[in-house]
Amino acid sequence: MKKAIFIFILIILWILLIFYFSSRNPLYSSQQSSFVTKILRKIDQIIDFSDTTLFKKVEIFLKKLWFKTQYVPAEMLVRKTAHFGLYFILGFFSFFGFHLFIKNIFSILLAITFPNLIAVLDEYTQQYYNRGSSLNDVIIDLSGITFGVAFAVIVYYTFKLIRKIFKKKGNSENLQN
Repeated sequence: MKKAIFIFILIILWILLIFYFSSRNPLYSSQQSSFVTKILRKIDQIIDFSDTTLFKKVEIFLKKLWFKTQYVPAEMLVRKTAHFGLYFILGFFSFFGFHLFIKNIFSILLAITFPNLIAVLDEYTQQYYNRGSSLNDVIIDLSGITFGVAFAVIVYYTFKLIRKIFKKKGNSENLQN
């Protein structure tokens, strides 16, 4: 029960963080993404990751997927990646939260549906902070949720399999002794 309370507190705090970011005025939000873009450019000057073939392919793929064109400023890609990342984490937490109570496919469905409801409400409330709401943002959020839940399922079942293997190994060693 302590695990469930902890996970649901994490989920609530994460939702509050999402709504906090959404409540920022457009100018402040733009300044935040500009700041992150500048940091990424400085890191790129040191590591030079943006010149790799993989980076260029991923960048073009995401721009075409999210904006329907590859000609988008880096700052916009940073903003949409933040959407994806915030909801990826919410989807990840949601799977574990719902899976503690529902041990079947419905935990996965709820782990996708609940955060998507939050994404829709988030976009809706943005209009009260002089920000535009966008169906495209909800779709990006949903993709983050889906990948977060998929990653959580992979992590969960990988650890479950590892635990089963070690249990089986422990049982066979006990039988031999």
